[in-house]
Amino acid sequence: MREAAERDAANDAAWESVERDAAREIAARFQELRPSGGDGFYEALARHKAHLVDHPCLPMHFEYAVTANDRGRRAADRILHAAPFPTRSRWIGRAPRVLDIGCAYGGFLVAFAERGARVTGIEVDKRYLDLAQVNLREQGVDAELVEGDATYPKRSFRGRFDLLVANDVVEHVISLEGFLTNVRDWLAPGGVAYLEIPNGAQPHYVIADGHYALFGITLLEFDRAREYFLALSPKGVFDTYRYPTIDEYRAAFRAAGLTFEVLDDTLRIPSLDVGHVEAQLDQLRAAAADGLARVPECSRALVAERLAAYLERADAAPRRTEEERHRFLLDYAPGFWMVLARRAS
Repeated sequence: MREAAERDAANDAAWESVERDAAREIAARFQELRPSGGDGFYEALARHKAHLVDHPCLPMHFEYAVTANDRGRRAADRILHAAPFPTRSRWIGRAPRVLDIGCAYGGFLVAFAERGARVTGIEVDKRYLDLAQVNLREQGVDAELVEGDATYPKRSFRGRFDLLVANDVVEHVISLEGFLTNVRDWLAPGGVAYLEIPNGAQPHYVIADGHYALFGITLLEFDRAREYFLALSPKGVFDTYRYPTIDEYRAAFRAAGLTFEVLDDTLRIPSLDVGHVEAQLDQLRAAAADGLARVPECSRALVAERLAAYLERADAAPRRTEEERHRFLLDYAPGFWMVLARRAS
Protein backbone atom coordinates (compact mmCIF):
# COMPACT_ATOMS: atom_id res chain seq x y z
CA MET A 1 0.00 0.00 0.00
CA ARG A 2 2.82 2.36 0.81
CA GLU A 3 4.41 1.75 -2.58
CA ALA A 4 1.06 2.39 -4.30
CA ALA A 5 0.60 5.64 -2.35
CA GLU A 6 4.11 6.78 -3.24
CA ARG A 7 3.49 5.90 -6.90
CA ASP A 8 0.22 7.87 -6.89
CA ALA A 9 1.95 10.85 -5.28
CA ALA A 10 4.71 10.72 -7.90
CA ASN A 11 2.11 10.58 -10.69
CA ASP A 12 0.24 13.55 -9.20
CA ALA A 13 3.46 15.55 -8.95
CA ALA A 14 4.36 14.70 -12.55
CA TRP A 15 0.91 15.81 -13.75
CA GLU A 16 1.12 19.06 -11.78
CA SER A 17 4.48 19.75 -13.40
CA VAL A 18 3.03 19.14 -16.88
CA GLU A 19 0.05 21.37 -16.04
CA ARG A 20 2.31 24.19 -14.81
CA ASP A 21 4.39 24.00 -17.98
CA ALA A 22 1.27 24.06 -20.15
CA ALA A 23 -0.12 27.07 -18.24
CA ARG A 24 3.16 28.95 -18.69
CA GLU A 25 3.10 28.17 -22.41
CA ILE A 26 -0.46 29.45 -22.75
CA ALA A 27 0.28 32.62 -20.74
CA ALA A 28 3.25 33.39 -22.99
CA ARG A 29 1.42 32.52 -26.19
CA PHE A 30 -1.48 34.93 -25.66
CA GLN A 31 0.46 37.71 -23.95
CA GLU A 32 -1.09 40.36 -26.21
CA LEU A 33 -4.49 39.53 -24.70
CA ARG A 34 -3.39 40.09 -21.09
CA PRO A 35 -5.86 42.62 -19.63
CA SER A 36 -4.70 45.72 -17.80
CA GLY A 37 -5.05 45.23 -14.05
CA GLY A 38 -6.06 41.60 -14.46
CA ASP A 39 -2.87 39.58 -14.02
CA GLY A 40 -4.36 37.18 -11.48
CA PHE A 41 -7.38 36.46 -13.68
CA TYR A 42 -5.15 35.99 -16.74
CA GLU A 43 -2.87 33.54 -14.95
CA ALA A 44 -5.86 31.66 -13.50
CA LEU A 45 -7.32 31.31 -16.99
CA ALA A 46 -4.02 29.96 -18.31
CA ARG A 47 -4.07 27.29 -15.60
CA HIS A 48 -7.75 26.54 -16.27
CA LYS A 49 -7.07 26.00 -19.99
CA ALA A 50 -3.83 24.05 -19.51
CA HIS A 51 -5.46 20.78 -20.59
CA LEU A 52 -6.22 22.39 -23.99
CA VAL A 53 -2.65 23.51 -24.68
CA ASP A 54 -2.44 21.47 -27.92
CA HIS A 55 -6.12 21.70 -28.86
CA PRO A 56 -6.96 23.58 -32.10
CA CYS A 57 -9.87 25.36 -30.34
CA LEU A 58 -7.64 26.84 -27.62
CA PRO A 59 -7.24 30.28 -29.29
CA MET A 60 -11.01 30.65 -29.68
CA HIS A 61 -11.76 29.53 -26.12
CA PHE A 62 -8.97 31.50 -24.46
CA GLU A 63 -9.75 34.76 -26.24
CA TYR A 64 -13.45 34.36 -25.40
CA ALA A 65 -12.58 33.91 -21.72
CA VAL A 66 -9.96 36.62 -21.32
CA THR A 67 -12.12 39.25 -23.05
CA ALA A 68 -15.12 38.56 -20.77
CA ASN A 69 -15.12 42.03 -19.20
CA ASP A 70 -14.91 43.90 -22.50
CA ARG A 71 -17.61 41.71 -24.03
CA GLY A 72 -19.74 42.37 -20.96
CA ARG A 73 -19.25 46.14 -21.27
CA ARG A 74 -20.23 46.17 -24.93
CA ALA A 75 -23.29 44.06 -24.22
CA ALA A 76 -24.26 46.23 -21.23
CA ASP A 77 -24.20 49.34 -23.40
CA ARG A 78 -26.33 47.57 -26.01
CA ILE A 79 -28.82 46.28 -23.44
CA LEU A 80 -29.17 49.59 -21.64
CA HIS A 81 -29.74 51.35 -24.95
CA ALA A 82 -32.68 49.00 -25.58
CA ALA A 83 -33.92 48.88 -21.95
CA PRO A 84 -32.38 51.81 -20.01
CA PHE A 85 -33.10 50.79 -16.44
CA PRO A 86 -31.28 53.55 -14.48
CA THR A 87 -33.79 56.27 -15.45
CA ARG A 88 -36.98 54.42 -14.54
CA SER A 89 -38.84 56.04 -11.67
CA ARG A 90 -39.36 52.87 -9.65
CA TRP A 91 -35.58 52.45 -9.34
CA ILE A 92 -34.95 55.90 -7.90
CA GLY A 93 -33.34 55.48 -4.51
CA ARG A 94 -32.02 51.97 -5.09
CA ALA A 95 -29.69 50.18 -7.44
CA PRO A 96 -31.30 47.96 -10.08
CA ARG A 97 -30.83 44.24 -9.53
CA VAL A 98 -29.15 42.25 -12.30
CA LEU A 99 -28.79 38.46 -12.57
CA ASP A 100 -26.34 36.91 -15.02
CA ILE A 101 -27.44 33.33 -15.73
CA GLY A 102 -24.44 31.18 -16.59
CA CYS A 103 -22.12 33.94 -15.40
CA ALA A 104 -18.95 31.95 -16.19
CA TYR A 105 -15.97 34.34 -15.90
CA GLY A 106 -18.01 37.20 -14.42
CA GLY A 107 -17.52 39.71 -17.23
CA PHE A 108 -21.17 40.78 -17.36
CA LEU A 109 -21.21 41.16 -13.57
CA VAL A 110 -18.23 43.51 -13.81
CA ALA A 111 -19.91 45.53 -16.55
CA PHE A 112 -23.23 46.04 -14.79
CA ALA A 113 -21.62 46.72 -11.42
CA GLU A 114 -19.63 49.49 -13.11
CA ARG A 115 -22.96 50.91 -14.28
CA GLY A 116 -24.41 51.05 -10.77
CA ALA A 117 -26.28 47.74 -10.50
CA ARG A 118 -26.38 45.20 -7.68
CA VAL A 119 -25.18 42.05 -9.39
CA THR A 120 -25.76 38.34 -8.85
CA GLY A 121 -24.37 35.46 -10.91
CA ILE A 122 -25.56 31.86 -11.05
CA GLU A 123 -23.34 29.19 -12.58
CA VAL A 124 -23.56 25.39 -12.55
CA ASP A 125 -19.77 24.84 -12.78
CA LYS A 126 -17.81 25.74 -9.64
CA ARG A 127 -14.60 26.06 -11.65
CA TYR A 128 -16.08 29.05 -13.46
CA LEU A 129 -17.26 30.57 -10.19
CA ASP A 130 -13.71 30.33 -8.85
CA LEU A 131 -12.41 32.17 -11.93
CA ALA A 132 -15.19 34.76 -11.65
CA GLN A 133 -14.23 35.37 -8.03
CA VAL A 134 -10.67 36.20 -9.08
CA ASN A 135 -11.89 38.49 -11.85
CA LEU A 136 -14.39 40.29 -9.61
CA ARG A 137 -11.84 40.78 -6.84
CA GLU A 138 -9.33 42.34 -9.23
CA GLN A 139 -12.01 44.66 -10.62
CA GLY A 140 -13.17 45.70 -7.15
CA VAL A 141 -16.68 44.30 -7.68
CA ASP A 142 -18.87 42.95 -4.88
CA ALA A 143 -21.21 40.32 -6.32
CA GLU A 144 -23.34 37.47 -5.05
CA LEU A 145 -22.19 34.24 -6.70
CA VAL A 146 -24.47 31.22 -6.57
CA GLU A 147 -23.57 27.67 -7.61
CA GLY A 148 -26.69 26.20 -9.16
CA ASP A 149 -28.59 24.96 -12.20
CA ALA A 150 -30.81 27.60 -13.81
CA THR A 151 -33.31 24.98 -14.95
CA TYR A 152 -34.36 24.25 -11.35
CA PRO A 153 -36.69 26.56 -9.39
CA LYS A 154 -34.99 28.80 -6.83
CA ARG A 155 -37.38 30.32 -4.33
CA SER A 156 -35.08 33.17 -3.27
CA PHE A 157 -34.86 34.40 -6.89
CA ARG A 158 -38.61 34.71 -7.51
CA GLY A 159 -39.63 38.20 -8.63
CA ARG A 160 -36.25 39.59 -7.59
CA PHE A 161 -34.44 40.87 -10.68
CA ASP A 162 -34.96 43.94 -12.83
CA LEU A 163 -32.71 42.54 -15.54
CA LEU A 164 -31.70 38.97 -16.38
CA VAL A 165 -28.85 38.28 -18.79
CA ALA A 166 -28.14 34.93 -20.48
CA ASN A 167 -25.32 35.18 -23.00
CA ASP A 168 -24.53 32.03 -25.01
CA VAL A 169 -26.33 29.93 -22.38
CA VAL A 170 -29.72 28.73 -23.61
CA GLU A 171 -28.24 26.15 -26.00
CA HIS A 172 -26.47 24.50 -23.04
CA VAL A 173 -29.42 23.95 -20.68
CA ILE A 174 -30.92 20.47 -20.51
CA SER A 175 -34.51 21.69 -20.08
CA LEU A 176 -35.44 24.69 -22.22
CA GLU A 177 -38.92 24.73 -20.65
CA GLY A 178 -37.51 24.78 -17.11
CA PHE A 179 -35.01 27.48 -18.00
CA LEU A 180 -37.57 29.80 -19.60
CA THR A 181 -40.03 29.24 -16.75
CA ASN A 182 -37.34 30.43 -14.34
CA VAL A 183 -36.56 33.45 -16.50
CA ARG A 184 -40.23 34.41 -16.24
CA ASP A 185 -40.49 33.72 -12.51
CA TRP A 186 -37.24 35.44 -11.53
CA LEU A 187 -38.12 38.73 -13.24
CA ALA A 188 -39.41 41.53 -11.03
CA PRO A 189 -42.59 43.28 -12.21
CA GLY A 190 -41.65 45.27 -15.29
CA GLY A 191 -38.30 43.50 -15.55
CA VAL A 192 -36.63 42.44 -18.78
CA ALA A 193 -34.40 39.56 -19.85
CA TYR A 194 -31.67 39.81 -22.47
CA LEU A 195 -30.44 36.70 -24.25
CA GLU A 196 -27.83 36.14 -26.94
CA ILE A 197 -28.76 32.92 -28.71
CA PRO A 198 -26.47 31.25 -31.27
CA ASN A 199 -27.91 30.61 -34.71
CA GLY A 200 -26.94 27.14 -35.91
CA ALA A 201 -28.16 27.96 -39.42
CA GLN A 202 -25.59 30.72 -40.02
CA PRO A 203 -23.45 29.37 -42.92
CA HIS A 204 -20.11 29.99 -41.21
CA TYR A 205 -21.40 28.18 -38.09
CA VAL A 206 -22.27 25.23 -40.31
CA ILE A 207 -18.69 25.28 -41.59
CA ALA A 208 -17.35 25.47 -38.02
CA ASP A 209 -19.64 25.72 -35.00
CA GLY A 210 -18.88 28.29 -32.32
CA HIS A 211 -18.07 25.78 -29.58
CA TYR A 212 -15.89 23.08 -31.17
CA ALA A 213 -15.26 24.32 -34.75
CA LEU A 214 -16.77 21.11 -36.18
CA PHE A 215 -18.23 20.95 -39.66
CA GLY A 216 -21.98 20.43 -39.92
CA ILE A 217 -22.58 19.57 -36.25
CA THR A 218 -25.17 22.36 -35.84
CA LEU A 219 -27.41 20.51 -38.32
CA LEU A 220 -27.80 17.49 -36.01
CA GLU A 221 -30.08 16.86 -33.05
CA PHE A 222 -28.34 16.42 -29.71
CA ASP A 223 -27.90 12.62 -29.61
CA ARG A 224 -26.42 12.47 -33.11
CA ALA A 225 -24.27 15.56 -32.51
CA ARG A 226 -22.89 14.01 -29.33
CA GLU A 227 -22.08 10.79 -31.22
CA TYR A 228 -20.14 12.88 -33.78
CA PHE A 229 -18.29 14.81 -31.06
CA LEU A 230 -17.38 11.76 -28.97
CA ALA A 231 -16.02 9.94 -32.02
CA LEU A 232 -13.38 12.69 -32.15
CA SER A 233 -13.04 13.41 -28.41
CA PRO A 234 -13.92 10.21 -26.48
CA LYS A 235 -13.07 11.79 -23.11
CA GLY A 236 -14.79 15.09 -23.83
CA VAL A 237 -18.12 16.45 -22.63
CA PHE A 238 -20.67 17.56 -25.20
CA ASP A 239 -23.31 19.84 -23.68
CA THR A 240 -24.70 21.81 -26.63
CA TYR A 241 -28.25 20.54 -26.55
CA ARG A 242 -30.03 22.49 -29.27
CA TYR A 243 -29.95 24.78 -32.28
CA PRO A 244 -33.66 25.53 -32.86
CA THR A 245 -34.91 27.91 -35.52
CA ILE A 246 -35.99 31.38 -34.50
CA ASP A 247 -39.65 30.34 -34.92
CA GLU A 248 -39.11 27.40 -32.56
CA TYR A 249 -37.57 29.72 -29.98
CA ARG A 250 -40.42 32.19 -30.39
CA ALA A 251 -42.94 29.41 -29.71
CA ALA A 252 -40.99 28.17 -26.66
CA PHE A 253 -40.88 31.67 -25.16
CA ARG A 254 -44.61 32.15 -25.79
CA ALA A 255 -45.40 28.79 -24.13
CA ALA A 256 -43.40 29.92 -21.06
CA GLY A 257 -45.35 33.17 -20.81
CA LEU A 258 -42.63 35.40 -22.23
CA THR A 259 -42.52 37.88 -25.08
CA PHE A 260 -39.80 37.53 -27.73
CA GLU A 261 -38.36 40.69 -29.29
CA VAL A 262 -35.38 40.46 -31.64
CA LEU A 263 -33.30 43.63 -31.27
CA ASP A 264 -32.51 45.64 -34.38
CA ASP A 265 -28.82 45.32 -33.46
CA THR A 266 -29.06 41.67 -34.50
CA LEU A 267 -29.02 42.77 -38.15
CA ARG A 268 -27.41 46.20 -37.75
CA ILE A 269 -24.11 45.26 -39.36
CA PRO A 270 -23.33 46.72 -42.80
CA SER A 271 -22.18 43.40 -44.27
CA LEU A 272 -25.39 41.59 -43.30
CA ASP A 273 -27.21 41.85 -46.61
CA VAL A 274 -28.69 39.14 -48.82
CA GLY A 275 -25.70 39.11 -51.17
CA HIS A 276 -23.33 38.62 -48.26
CA VAL A 277 -25.29 35.62 -46.95
CA GLU A 278 -25.50 34.12 -50.44
CA ALA A 279 -21.71 34.46 -50.70
CA GLN A 280 -21.37 32.65 -47.36
CA LEU A 281 -23.60 29.85 -48.65
CA ASP A 282 -21.27 29.54 -51.65
CA GLN A 283 -18.32 29.36 -49.25
CA LEU A 284 -20.12 26.54 -47.43
CA ARG A 285 -20.58 24.64 -50.70
CA ALA A 286 -16.90 25.11 -51.50
CA ALA A 287 -15.92 23.85 -48.03
CA ALA A 288 -18.26 20.84 -48.10
CA ALA A 289 -15.95 18.21 -49.54
CA ASP A 290 -13.10 18.97 -47.13
CA GLY A 291 -15.50 19.45 -44.23
CA LEU A 292 -17.27 16.14 -44.77
CA ALA A 293 -13.92 14.36 -45.06
CA ARG A 294 -13.19 15.49 -41.49
CA VAL A 295 -16.51 14.26 -40.11
CA PRO A 296 -16.13 10.86 -38.42
CA GLU A 297 -17.37 7.99 -40.54
CA CYS A 298 -20.20 7.17 -38.12
CA SER A 299 -21.74 10.61 -38.78
CA ARG A 300 -20.60 11.51 -42.30
CA ALA A 301 -23.59 10.23 -44.28
CA LEU A 302 -26.07 11.92 -41.95
CA VAL A 303 -24.19 15.24 -42.01
CA ALA A 304 -24.06 15.08 -45.83
CA GLU A 305 -27.82 14.43 -45.93
CA ARG A 306 -28.61 17.28 -43.53
CA LEU A 307 -26.26 19.63 -45.38
CA ALA A 308 -27.99 18.96 -48.71
CA ALA A 309 -31.40 19.61 -47.11
CA TYR A 310 -30.11 22.79 -45.43
CA LEU A 311 -28.74 24.20 -48.70
CA GLU A 312 -31.96 23.32 -50.51
CA ARG A 313 -34.00 25.20 -47.89
CA ALA A 314 -31.73 28.22 -47.99
CA ASP A 315 -31.75 28.37 -51.80
CA ALA A 316 -35.54 28.07 -51.88
CA ALA A 317 -36.14 30.77 -49.24
CA PRO A 318 -37.98 33.66 -50.94
CA ARG A 319 -36.22 37.02 -51.01
CA ARG A 320 -38.03 39.13 -53.58
CA THR A 321 -39.87 41.56 -51.31
CA GLU A 322 -38.37 43.60 -48.49
CA GLU A 323 -40.28 41.50 -45.95
CA GLU A 324 -38.97 38.27 -47.49
CA ARG A 325 -35.40 39.59 -47.53
CA HIS A 326 -35.68 40.60 -43.87
CA ARG A 327 -36.93 37.12 -42.98
CA PHE A 328 -34.12 35.49 -44.98
CA LEU A 329 -31.54 37.59 -43.14
CA LEU A 330 -33.09 36.85 -39.74
CA ASP A 331 -32.94 33.11 -40.47
CA TYR A 332 -29.41 32.93 -41.92
CA ALA A 333 -27.36 36.09 -41.33
CA PRO A 334 -26.72 36.56 -37.60
CA GLY A 335 -24.30 34.44 -35.63
CA PHE A 336 -26.40 35.35 -32.57
CA TRP A 337 -29.94 36.54 -32.16
CA MET A 338 -30.11 39.36 -29.59
CA VAL A 339 -33.42 38.98 -27.81
CA LEU A 340 -35.35 40.92 -25.16
CA ALA A 341 -38.06 39.07 -23.24
CA ARG A 342 -40.63 40.24 -20.69
CA ARG A 343 -43.48 38.57 -18.88
CA ALA A 344 -46.38 38.36 -21.30
CA SER A 345 -49.39 40.38 -20.13
